[in-house]
Amino acid sequence: MGPLKGFVGILLVANVFGTEIIQNERAVEAFSDDTHEAVSSNNRDEKFLSVFQIVKFKNDACPASDGNMGVCFTEAECSAKGGVASGNCASAFGVCCVFTVSACGGTVTQNNTYIQSPNYPAPAPTGMCMYTMNKCDSNICQFRLEFEDVMVSDPAMGDCTNDTIMFSGFDAQSMKVVPMTLCGSLTGQHMVVSVKDATEGSKIVFNIVSAASMAKWRIKVIQLSCDSKELLAPPGCLTYDKSESGTIQSYNYQGGNGEMINNQKFSHCIKNQDGFCDVALTSMKFDLGASGDAGDSLTFGSNVQTGSMFGSGGSLNWNFTGPYVATVCSDDMNSAMNMGYSIGYLLLLVNHTILIFTLE
Repeated sequence: MGPLKGFVGILLVANVFGTEIIQNERAVEAFSDDTHEAVSSNNRDEKFLSVFQIVKFKNDACPASDGNMGVCFTEAECSAKGGVASGNCASAFGVCCVFTVSACGGTVTQNNTYIQSPNYPAPAPTGMCMYTMNKCDSNICQFRLEFEDVMVSDPAMGDCTNDTIMFSGFDAQSMKVVPMTLCGSLTGQHMVVSVKDATEGSKIVFNIVSAASMAKWRIKVIQLSCDSKELLAPPGCLTYDKSESGTIQSYNYQGGNGEMINNQKFSHCIKNQDGFCDVALTSMKFDLGASGDAGDSLTFGSNVQTGSMFGSGGSLNWNFTGPYVATVCSDDMNSAMNMGYSIGYLLLLVNHTILIFTLE
């Protein structure tokens, strides 16, 4: 083999399906599963190339060593795309690449990108700050916006008259249900929007009126492939919970210290799970205003909840009649500054028994 004797090297190859690496035979063991394939290279000099293997890994989401979520790329790809390597992935053949967009006017181009305010976690400057969210590939159907830490000024009698958060550029079915403006605290909540037909970037615009609000934001933008059927929310669902138990809340709930935002009409949805049927609902807080006012309501199937009393003693059994869709409506006035709602849900097995204990 002459001067090539004993040579071991790495070749990185761009691949539309992910990342392809040619390396020595340790790749065989590391990638001998259905997700990664190891293929022997053939060439004229078989003695030389027999020590090399082609390794492919997908550019999937990965947990970064700094606690964030990233995307698995080679180190060179991560740097070229403007990300920061934070830990390894793909059996150390790749790095977990974390993407953050902070500067106003910035653009999201990768999955699992974090939008955060300038100087975060310090207060954001006053004025308008707009971000564009582009699909990372043409097969993206939805964005899931996870509000990890979002705080702007509170509404006044339900109206976002000071700081505002506005959205645009989603598919028509999502634009019909996304609130015109949001404000207050959205920390821990989320929003799912359809972008399958969107050809231009979607927008999120913050308008900060006063530095006194101490506004800040950090939002994770998850891009969901049209092929990931188990992750996609049904059309028109603004929130989508996939666990057997969880909580649905009004925006700006703030642990019961918030205020219901006016002019909202959208649906909370819960993923159907095999073997489950009815849903047990329990109210932590429920305050929508006047009883019987359908303009401020939360509806489960045919059961419309209004006022400040939820179900019977704070509990309600949601009988299965089809998809789990709960619709919320708020009108154009919240002069009483009603706080909204926080409802815990639990999917019940098909053959279930509800036991009610009374403590005396």
